[in-house]
Amino acid sequence: MNLTGLRDMQGLHRQDRSSIASQVHDHLLERIMDMDLKPFDEMSEARLATELGVSRTPVREALARLARRSLVDVYPQRGTLVSPISIQRVAKARFIRDALERPLARLAATNFTPEIGSQIEREIALQKTFANLGDDRSFMQSDDQFHALIAKAAGFESIWEDVGEAKFHMDRVRRLSLLSKARMLHITEEHTDIYRSIRSRDSARAEASIAEHLKSVFVDIEAIRAEHPEYFNDGQSGLESRS
Repeated sequence: MNLTGLRDMQGLHRQDRSSIASQVHDHLLERIMDMDLKPFDEMSEARLATELGVSRTPVREALARLARRSLVDVYPQRGTLVSPISIQRVAKARFIRDALERPLARLAATNFTPEIGSQIEREIALQKTFANLGDDRSFMQSDDQFHALIAKAAGFESIWEDVGEAKFHMDRVRRLSLLSKARMLHITEEHTDIYRSIRSRDSARAEASIAEHLKSVFVDIEAIRAEHPEYFNDGQSGLESRS
């Protein structure tokens, strides 16, 4: 954990328990998504409580919430591990995103306004800047904002929260694949093509463009798994896949 994060967490004992648990959850979620906590890393309640300056109860509650999202595996009497990346869960996440975002793109094209267009253009410009700087973390945040703006343009801004719940496992692969400038620039070009379709009010093309874009995570997944086989499993639980 960096020093800034540690200082932020040290004041948690002054807040109510549910707030502490939520902040511990968000902190650990960020570390898992950033691969600071890698698949199969041990998540010791006692160690995390000491590290974060809180009691074990909010840490336990945070780990239980992460387990419900299949981001950690809890083994009674044995401990808690960060879950390996599951190809099946990644496929499910992409399927859900595809089901939601394709009609959103059609509606965004139908309901397009110059105001929302300016916001989307700003995100695309930011993505080019982040790609050229090699800032993949900021790029991913802008990537999410781009898709959230499409939902907003469609008239369903709040639906992005539902998409967010579905895409955790997809994002873990994205975090491994968005390390190169070339990859980020390629995704920016895909976003530009989606935006052009929406701006021209071509609903069919907008839907086709976003469907093709959402397939892109699988272009690299086998190469990523070959490079980082220790992060993946083939349908088994964490301890079973290591035995």
